[in-house]
Amino acid sequence: MRKTSGQALVEFVMILPIFLLIVFGMIDFGKIMYQKFQLQNHLDIIKKLYVDHNELEITRYSNKEKINVSYQLDIDYTTITVTKKVDIITPILNHILKKTYFVEESVILLNEK
Repeated sequence: MRKTSGQALVEFVMILPIFLLIVFGMIDFGKIMYQKFQLQNHLDIIKKLYVDHNELEITRYSNKEKINVSYQLDIDYTTITVTKKVDIITPILNHILKKTYFVEESVILLNEK
C-alpha cells in the first residue's frame, strides 16, 4: 500500500504559484481598467475647460491628478490626449507590459471658426 497523506500538500504547492499569478494578473488588469475609466472622466473635465479656454486651470488639474495632457492642433480639429502611469505588480506581466504601463485616452474636438 502507498501512503498518500502528503499528496494534497504537494499538489497545493505546485498549483499555488500559478494561482497567485492569475490572481495578481486580474488585480493588475483591474487597475488598468479602473485607470482607463478614471481617465475618461478626467478627459471630460479637461475637454470642458479647454472649450472654455481655461488652460491655466487645465494645468492645475493635471498636476493635481498626476496626469499628462497633450494637444495636437490641426486646421479643423484639436486632439486632446491624457495619459497616466499604472504600476504593474505581477512579475510576469512586468516583462510583458513593461514595468510602468501608460493608459491613454483621447478626444477629437472640432475647432471653432
